[in-house]
Amino acid sequence: MNAGCTPRPVRRMARADCPCRFRPLQGERSGEILVAGERTGDGPGYIPAIDGLRAIAVTSVILFHLRPGALPGGFTGVDIFFVISGFVVTGSLLGRTFASFGQLAAWFYARRLMRIMPALIAMLLATLFAAQLFIPDAWLSNSLAQVGRFAFLGLSNIVLATDTDSYFGPQAAYNPFTHSWSLGVEEQFYLFFPFILWWHHQLQAGAKAVRLVAILSGLSLLLCAVLALFANKFAFYLIFPRFWELGAGMLLCLTRARWQPWAAGKAWLAPLGALAIAAGFALPEGPFFPFPGALLPVLGTAFVIMAILGGTAPRALAGRPMVAVGLLSYSLYLWHWPVFVLFRWTAGLHTPTLQLAALAITVALAILSYFLVEKPLRSSRRMAGWPRGRVVAAALAVVLAAALGGQLLIAAHNRITLSVTRDRFAWYAEPGRPLPLDLTGCTPIDGEERLAGGKVTLWTPRCARPGGFTLFVPADSHGLAYAPALRRLVAETGASVRLYFRPACPYLKLILSHAARPRCADWYQAVERDIVRRSRPGDVVFLPGLRVTRLANQFEKDRDLAGRHDDRVSAAALAEAQGITQRLAARSARLVLEAPKPVFPSPIFRCTDWFNRANPACHGLTIGREAMLQRRGDVMRAMRVLAAGQRSTILWDPLPIFCPGPTCEAVPGGRPLFFDGDHPSGLGNDLIYADLKRTILGVR
Repeated sequence: MNAGCTPRPVRRMARADCPCRFRPLQGERSGEILVAGERTGDGPGYIPAIDGLRAIAVTSVILFHLRPGALPGGFTGVDIFFVISGFVVTGSLLGRTFASFGQLAAWFYARRLMRIMPALIAMLLATLFAAQLFIPDAWLSNSLAQVGRFAFLGLSNIVLATDTDSYFGPQAAYNPFTHSWSLGVEEQFYLFFPFILWWHHQLQAGAKAVRLVAILSGLSLLLCAVLALFANKFAFYLIFPRFWELGAGMLLCLTRARWQPWAAGKAWLAPLGALAIAAGFALPEGPFFPFPGALLPVLGTAFVIMAILGGTAPRALAGRPMVAVGLLSYSLYLWHWPVFVLFRWTAGLHTPTLQLAALAITVALAILSYFLVEKPLRSSRRMAGWPRGRVVAAALAVVLAAALGGQLLIAAHNRITLSVTRDRFAWYAEPGRPLPLDLTGCTPIDGEERLAGGKVTLWTPRCARPGGFTLFVPADSHGLAYAPALRRLVAETGASVRLYFRPACPYLKLILSHAARPRCADWYQAVERDIVRRSRPGDVVFLPGLRVTRLANQFEKDRDLAGRHDDRVSAAALAEAQGITQRLAARSARLVLEAPKPVFPSPIFRCTDWFNRANPACHGLTIGREAMLQRRGDVMRAMRVLAAGQRSTILWDPLPIFCPGPTCEAVPGGRPLFFDGDHPSGLGNDLIYADLKRTILGVR
């Protein structure tokens, strides 16, 4: 079977049928077909309906990312792309002959690199530059640089699978490179694709190649089903559990001669396929995806392709508007997500006007990308005369140079950003924050240990001082936010600090018991055992934390937190806290409990620039002192009970320091005391340091 994947019943698209501005590129030889800029091997002509199918896919993805509620399963458009890609890429090699595997691979990779990389590199570099200008460093943007860096190499999907929350989580939603995961899947697919086609072509093993693809696809589907249950991120992002979708397109192409005669005249194929695709669009996000959820768009796409090749697909699928969008689909996919994410970080994407503006910018960038980047390079006569190996080498050199340029942009973040957070020492409570000049010779010695899925940060004194002791700090990010003050304490007093940290495992939260966080159980026990084992008379245990519910997250999804807080202390949580404090003090260590500090209704770092003050995540940078006192009333009563039950336990209350007047201000006089809604900043550490030091030394 050497024929390409072109339908015999479908006529060649005449020049008059092509949209006047979005015309298929001229091929390397006559008799090739284009699918959104792609050509398959032998065949009578261009298949506009495939571009129409691409238009449906990209439109669904864009609509989902713009207004998720309007099309809950619009993200399944990527699955449509996968099937089309497997079908088209397979057809691009069928019907061709090559003298060697090297010749086949060079031809294939040259086409793939010229097809994908120019527009991708342009988008990555432009997006990296814009991200450095407008996106500050924060937990919410934690994976941005790493994902962007690896997107140049086609590996961003692996980074996303291992370093962030799910595709539907906030870190992914605010990362302008998240969408590159699907390109990573395709690029990894291309690595082994030529081997299968070489076996099919040169070894005359057509039937065996079909069986091989079928077996690999079946194993991939099985792996997808298993990972969807136990490691959903891996099932979503990685090539091996996604191969079956591309494999479905390959099988359609490899077996076309067998089923195309049967498909001719089957008018029900297109409606059935459309129904399956529509059902996929109605799927809400959730753990059932990509298995079994992706079965619907994959099967639906397969049915529609069969209808196209059988000559029964709706004529509207090949209409000029659909074909135009289909030809733009790659550039639309590349640019829509960075534009939307940059809007989320700046003005917001919450009103119809802003959504239309983001959509208009996306379309404009896609058109520019198509005409100025995609078409000129793919149709370059000069490069067409180069040996394919030379094209591959040149393309890889450009990719590496672009990746280096991207790295330079990332490194320049603090020099070129427009965000007020460029003053890192004011905004960020970083452990490496410079000490006062008179202490620079006593910079603490840093160390780290692993413990029960978390880590212990060690700061030991470089300068010997009398009365040394160990300060134990079990906490989550709210303990880590005091790192500058704790390191300064080490330098000034000669104390040693052991800071226990595991994300989202707060210690003695009081409004939530440890039992309510079963995933942290091993951590809580390990921390307590370590402190009890190491503590000596005169040592101190400092217990900071967020002990009232926050009013604002770093992202808009929970911007209604202020309306549903519950700061009541449960009897179970109080009894649990009493037991913990008794055990921690059993070795004569002293305990310092942090009383609730003010919390604010906005993520401060996202709401203090000219380009983001109107963002829907911003609800003010102040809170009334009296309102804050009322919010923490129940927690304060519980903490006084804890302190009364242990003579070695005292309360440290930072609220009067942060709120000297009737209004608590996050940025008084332009000086940020908090980074987000509840974590003190670098300047916040400076403000509370003297009082915290006095309290810790006083309890001894």
